[in-house]
Amino acid sequence: MTDPATIGKYRIDSVLGKGAMGVVYKAFDPGIERAVAIKTVRKDLVDPDIVEQSMARFKNEARAAGRLLHPNIVSVYEYGEDDDNAFIVMEYVEGTGLRDFLNRGAAFDLAQIAAIMTQLLLALDFAHERGVIHRDIKPANLILTESGTLKVADFGIARIDTSSLTSLGMVMGTPSYMSPEQCQGTGRSTVAPTSSAQVWSSTSSSRARSRSAARWKPSPTRSVTRIRVRRRRFRVCPCRRPSTR
Repeated sequence: MTDPATIGKYRIDSVLGKGAMGVVYKAFDPGIERAVAIKTVRKDLVDPDIVEQSMARFKNEARAAGRLLHPNIVSVYEYGEDDDNAFIVMEYVEGTGLRDFLNRGAAFDLAQIAAIMTQLLLALDFAHERGVIHRDIKPANLILTESGTLKVADFGIARIDTSSLTSLGMVMGTPSYMSPEQCQGTGRSTVAPTSSAQVWSSTSSSRARSRSAARWKPSPTRSVTRIRVRRRRFRVCPCRRPSTR
């Protein structure tokens, strides 16, 4: 299937990326003359047995990010459907994904990590206050602009406080960046991850940034079972006050 010349009112300029079920395009909004990104899902590529659920999740992504207007979160402008695609129109961010930095073997100094983590946690706190849990914080979903601004992207498996898309016992996220309770399928973070689960994902991403790619290579294809076995060895201990001596 060839790429369309337009989607809705938007002129398609180039391809930004391709996935199993769709394409992300750079496009142009002629009404207000600005560049946008359009994430699409091709309906003919979705498994007929799960098409209803897949479309619901895609629309949920638009709803999740659409309620979040924050300088460190990629803005969503519109959700739509036509005969061939469902699509989300969002802010076009000129920047580089943190995963790309790591793949090149880049390492960040402590000041850079502190700046990135501060922006990430501000974005997550803003989302949590509005009932949105991202559930897939990892370098691939974090974009860094030339000016040093961090943007959180891809709310594809986000949990909204009014949504019922996730059932008890379902494991959602990327295993290498998930908290122990999410990997093990226990606790309330299986359904609605607590802020502590998101902090685990954030600090896992921070570890990746502080090391070279050669020393830190969490695999997105690593099985949940293997991760569960490894993380059962760890016991979460209550925080202790620092010594006053």
